[in-house]
Amino acid sequence: MTARKPTLVLLSLAAVLVLGGGVLALRQVLRDDGPPALPAVTPVGGVTLIAARPFTLDVPYAHDWRAERPTVQAGMLLVLGVDPDLVHPRQGYEPVLYVGGQTAERVNAGHESGHLIAIVPAPLDASGQVALDLAAAPIFFGAPALPEQVDAAIVAKELAAAKARGIVPPTPEQVATALQPQVPFHDAYDVRVYAADLIEAWSPTEVDLVSGIRAPLVGK
Repeated sequence: MTARKPTLVLLSLAAVLVLGGGVLALRQVLRDDGPPALPAVTPVGGVTLIAARPFTLDVPYAHDWRAERPTVQAGMLLVLGVDPDLVHPRQGYEPVLYVGGQTAERVNAGHESGHLIAIVPAPLDASGQVALDLAAAPIFFGAPALPEQVDAAIVAKELAAAKARGIVPPTPEQVATALQPQVPFHDAYDVRVYAADLIEAWSPTEVDLVSGIRAPLVGK
């Protein structure tokens, strides 16, 4: 039996090469250890605000990245610099992205580029401007969870914990540099098509995602 072991090993490797598509597949099998470990302590800061585009909607939609599913009539599209390990795709719980007292919708993965595109719902003020003061809103990753299960009590707890850990909002200078003019969109589809433009610019390897978002809807 001892003399046959090398043959079995060779057969196993050959099977991987044939079924998995060659040496590159073999390297993937041997080296792929899955996503990085989740942070031991949360909340986690270190998110960089790169760009912020306020928007309004003719047709509102539901914010599915929160338990209450509030109606989105307006908000901001953000380009953020992030730790790639925190946004690596996972099966199950992932660190939830917060902007002040709101959960953010992560439009792309961002683990290859370190750039994340996010949609943050926000109210409108009396003059019709998006009322989200980024200079007063810490941007951070909270405890791993399913975003659709996060409610107001969890949001308040995570925001308080972020402030207690010294996570601060972007500076007024950073906000002034990032903030762009407000734009009107018709509906959620138009918001995400614009987000696809941002993904193409800031995370260009996510080609399939961009193509999928831009696929026309029936009736559009």
